[in-house]
Formats: sequence, structure tokens, C-alpha cells
Amino acid sequence: MSFTVRALHKNRDRQGVEAVDTAFETASVFDVVTRARQIELVERTLAQPLVKRYDIDEVYAPWARWKQGWVAEAADEAGGPPIIRGFATAEYEAWHSRMILWFFYVSPAWRRRGLGRALIAEVEAAGRAAGADHVWIETSSVNVPGVVAYERLGYGLVGADRLFYGKYMPGEQAIYLAKML
Repeated sequence: MSFTVRALHKNRDRQGVEAVDTAFETASVFDVVTRARQIELVERTLAQPLVKRYDIDEVYAPWARWKQGWVAEAADEAGGPPIIRGFATAEYEAWHSRMILWFFYVSPAWRRRGLGRALIAEVEAAGRAAGADHVWIETSSVNVPGVVAYERLGYGLVGADRLFYGKYMPGEQAIYLAKML
């Protein structure tokens, strides 16, 4: 089934964006191991798979500073209007020529169909147009499937913060990835 990507309309698309399922399942997580001047992600197999669902309400939280976004939508099998199957939001920070990917989700049934690649391509194109020299991503150490997908798209590890999430997401560490444009 085909899909289209278009600019996200912050108010008009809110209901469709909030309907995107953010869940993923993983059989492993990354342990962030630090040594003097070295960071390593060591993949650890879990005794049981973990299902994680990110809070979709964060997309429209007052602290979420994204300025632009894109949606991938596809036909409704029931014949209704197209349904948002994934989205990405970003913000350009001129002081360090960085395009920050704020939110990026694709509904589970639509993963590995090119939607994510198309949405990230929009983020990267907007970054180039704004003058960014790289795209910067923050994700969690439990998001092994996401990190693998980002790596397939040319992103690499640039840092980690074992304390970033604090009590908000206990047991998880922030992983930072980037790609030069």
C-alpha cells in the first residue's frame, strides 16, 4: 500500500498524530558503558521481551519546541479519508547549525515500508535548507530497534547521558546519534 508525506499542520493534524501507536517491542537493551574518554553501547539480551510505549501527549507538551513537522498518511482500508501512519517533528538551532529531531514515530503495522525513511528525508532536507550541517537525535537505551533503524539511515553514536532521564524513565539512559548533512 502506498503512502504520501506532507507538511504537518499542528492543529488540524493533532488528532491523527495523537492516534499514532508509539509502541515497540525489543528482546534486548543497550547498557551504556563509559570509560575514560570512551562510551560504548553493549547490547544485552533480556530474559523476556520488553514492550515500551512512549507518551504521545509529549508531542504537544509546552516544553516541546519543534517548529516544523511532516506526516506520512495512507488510505483508510474502510474507504474513509487518509490516516496518519507516522510523523516527524524537528527544530533548527542556528547557534550550532543543528537540526534536532524532536519526535519520530511510525505505527507498528507501517514500519519497514519506507515511511520512516521518507520522513527522515524530509527532516534532513529541511535541515539543509535551514543551514544545518547535521541532524541530531536523542533516544533511549531501550530503543534498540530505533537505534538499528537510525544506523541504517546513516546515523552514528555521538554521545550518551546516563543521568538524563532521572526518575522520569528509571533504568534508561539517553543515547545521542547524529548524521552529517
